[in-house]
Amino acid sequence: MAVPCYVCGADSVVDGLCARCYDKFHPLLVVDTPLTLLTCRRCGAVKVPGGWHPIVPTPTSQSDLLNRQIGILLSNEAHLLHSEVDLGVEIQTQLDSALRTEIVAVGRSHPSLPPHEERVPVEIRLHSGTCETCGLMSGGYHEAIIQIRADGRQVTEAEIERITDLVTRRTEAEYGKDMKAFVSHIRRSKYGLDFHIGSEHLSRLIADEIQSLFLAERKENYKLITQDRGGKRKYRVTILLRLPRYHEGDFVLVAGHPCQVLSIGKAGLSCFDLVDRSRFTVGPKSSKWKTIEYLAPSEETREYSVVAHGYHQPYQLMDSKTYETIEVDSELLDPGTKVGDIVRVLWVKGRFHALPRIEEHNG
Repeated sequence: MAVPCYVCGADSVVDGLCARCYDKFHPLLVVDTPLTLLTCRRCGAVKVPGGWHPIVPTPTSQSDLLNRQIGILLSNEAHLLHSEVDLGVEIQTQLDSALRTEIVAVGRSHPSLPPHEERVPVEIRLHSGTCETCGLMSGGYHEAIIQIRADGRQVTEAEIERITDLVTRRTEAEYGKDMKAFVSHIRRSKYGLDFHIGSEHLSRLIADEIQSLFLAERKENYKLITQDRGGKRKYRVTILLRLPRYHEGDFVLVAGHPCQVLSIGKAGLSCFDLVDRSRFTVGPKSSKWKTIEYLAPSEETREYSVVAHGYHQPYQLMDSKTYETIEVDSELLDPGTKVGDIVRVLWVKGRFHALPRIEEHNG
């Protein structure tokens, strides 16, 4: 026969107490009320002991943001007294300056007892301010400037879009790990783009990726901006990234051979040799890298229609704009070229060079 619970008289199960009384005297959590929730009015970060806790990843809605802010608050203010306790929050009333909530805890107060639920009413008072990161950003703080320029030409819209997306992606990836991971200002001019980066560490991550993807020339310089009372000097770094004069579709000379640039990326410069009709990749460590010279823009390409071809006879091609007709030996064209095809051509010092066919380009 079970010993009766010394509180209520029911059958005892643990330490002379029934399950109900044991749960009552051994709560799952302790949390004070009211609590103060201080959040950043700009980014939603939550003030916690020692700093601010950012909201990462970006919330999907206002309710998602509020639930995550409350979760961060409770992770610091709610004290779990047992392991494997699940917490939830139910908002009963929401006002502009306060929330009336119930904190719902589910777990075991003793390994031999079944899980049970506890509800603790908690008032949460809402306050807003500005976190350190947003304060620095709104003040225009930056430790580095990344300048994007192009050699002998303007930076294209496609390059601007791609680089801006890269900066955004890299900044979002560092947000939460680096309190200065932000872009305080972007300046666009006829020369290119300037990014004012809050963190020098972030600026170097961004610059490394742009340099690698665009095979850009890189230069750095430092400028003294302040000196503290202890004599320690604070510098700002400017990283100049100069994109090459050529971009995809343009023409270059590689070791004296005219080539079309097919792509530019981390692997190097992917080219099509217009002389021996081969495709290759050349990188900064290659012996051919220093032989690269800009030849012509993609706009120099001309289109010809194949209008006639006889057995063992030259092809007859007609310029699609001037309607001028020329004869071209078969070895200068790709095998399988037939009447009706369109041939894209680059003329170099009076010499005819057929460009790769579209399917050859993509392959």
